[in-house]
Amino acid sequence: MEINAITEMFSRSLNKYGVKYLTYIGDGDSKTFNGIVNAAPYGESTVVKKECVGHVEKRMGTRLRNAKKFNKGIGGKGTGKLTDKIINDMTKYYGLTIRRHSNCVEEMQKAVWATFYHKCSSDQNPQHQNCPKGNGSWCKYRQAEAKGELSQFRHNKPPLAPQVQAVVKPVYEDLSRTDLLTRCVGAETQNNNESLNSLIWTIAPKHLHSGPKIIEIATFLAAIIFNEGFEGITKILSTLGCSIGRIANAYVQHRDEARMARSERRLSNVAKEARIAARMEQAALRGSLRVTVNILAFFWDRI
Repeated sequence: MEINAITEMFSRSLNKYGVKYLTYIGDGDSKTFNGIVNAAPYGESTVVKKECVGHVEKRMGTRLRNAKKFNKGIGGKGTGKLTDKIINDMTKYYGLTIRRHSNCVEEMQKAVWATFYHKCSSDQNPQHQNCPKGNGSWCKYRQAEAKGELSQFRHNKPPLAPQVQAVVKPVYEDLSRTDLLTRCVGAETQNNNESLNSLIWTIAPKHLHSGPKIIEIATFLAAIIFNEGFEGITKILSTLGCSIGRIANAYVQHRDEARMARSERRLSNVAKEARIAARMEQAALRGSLRVTVNILAFFWDRI
């Protein structure tokens, strides 16, 4: 369904709107992009594939969790182990490096490896060669270097254990490939599309059957609300000849103001920290559930 829909959109864009889609932002599924390439909607003109940074960032977390799952002994408690917190940190830093260096692949690669070697550094073997220099660096080692205080500097966190480094390094090698990071230039995202999809599903829930006409109307309404707010609905009603009363106008204004206020709250640092804490808590809960399931399976096999 997705392949047919996107192919139809690209194929009709020139005849219907007189424009060509130059890029396709994907989420890692190559089938849809291959469908566009095979359809060749613009003849010899090719469509460039871009990666959604959010989905690329998730790959790091998935790969590290799988590495922890399939390599016994690198997870759990202990110094230098691959814990859920370290996985979350490395995933978050990987996404940040792509977004902060979205205009240069070389800088992106250097920043990605800086996060890995930073986690592997110790007082005996500091590996901060890729970390940014200066007092404004996020790396405390580089800050101490800029202040001339390296002799007093001590790493306050233990480095990743050698067996953990050996498992994690191939993951970084794969996710810092030039071809992958080239598709991340520009830090494109599908968040806007996902937000629009969520709004459509609010009007026409996925768990309830709806015909094509209902889905079409829901999509039109969602596009209006997404771009213009609820005030756009009153404009349509006015165009259709419906009179808009004072109470309706007040309600629309209240909904739009509440929507904007909610967006501003979500952009605040307090809200961001709360979301990060919630994600870490959920990840830790999933980890404990996996341990519980493994323990139950162990005893079940021996019953």
